[in-house]
Amino acid sequence: MSKQSDQVTPIVPNHLAVICDGNRRWARNNKLEALKGHEYAVNKVFEPLIDHATERGIKYLTFWIFSTENWQRDKLEVEGLMNLFRSFFTQQIEDLHKKGIRVNMIGNLDHFPKDIQQKISEGMEKTRNNKAITVTLAMSYGGRDELTRAIKEIASEVAAGKLSADEITQEIIGQHLDTAKTDIPDPDFVVRTSGEQRMSGFMLWQIEYAEFYFPNFHFPEFSPQKLDEVIEEFSKRKRRFGK
Repeated sequence: MSKQSDQVTPIVPNHLAVICDGNRRWARNNKLEALKGHEYAVNKVFEPLIDHATERGIKYLTFWIFSTENWQRDKLEVEGLMNLFRSFFTQQIEDLHKKGIRVNMIGNLDHFPKDIQQKISEGMEKTRNNKAITVTLAMSYGGRDELTRAIKEIASEVAAGKLSADEITQEIIGQHLDTAKTDIPDPDFVVRTSGEQRMSGFMLWQIEYAEFYFPNFHFPEFSPQKLDEVIEEFSKRKRRFGK
């Protein structure tokens, strides 16, 4: 009789959030223009990662791809990124929809050109009933911006008499965040590629008990095999949630 394997199946995060860092450094290392790093990430990295995350049983996958501060980058780079977003929500969204993938967006949609706003809204509506995995793109997103918008909404409700100050709880604040409005749970595991060990304002409220991981590889190098390594790392963590 053959001996059964003692290998334990790795615990998979319910919600994996990725800070997609290192596109420009990867491009420089490969003697390419900065925008080529972004193009490679969108066209070659996203879909294989999404497919593999689905296979591994991850239910929510978030990519932070454009921050509120990124609007201050070189004008040509920003314009190139806007065209990538247009392409993604026109072409790749169809492939993802066929696979049963739900696509969300968090961040300040009002900052984008009107045509991109329309494409994002149409893509979210098209895929909203899909169940295979929920993929969220954090675009024009910043944790402080999210909290500021949430506080303004709550203040408006208080001013209108819909809510009293005494009724403001952690639950009420959470309900006004972008993630709650798109029905996304708090992340279990936050991965920032390219070796930078900071959050840069990512999901300031939601990451209270998330685990963090800072691999050295750049985001364009984030292969399905590396996703397996990320899951293996998560499975080693002992989560006590303050207990």
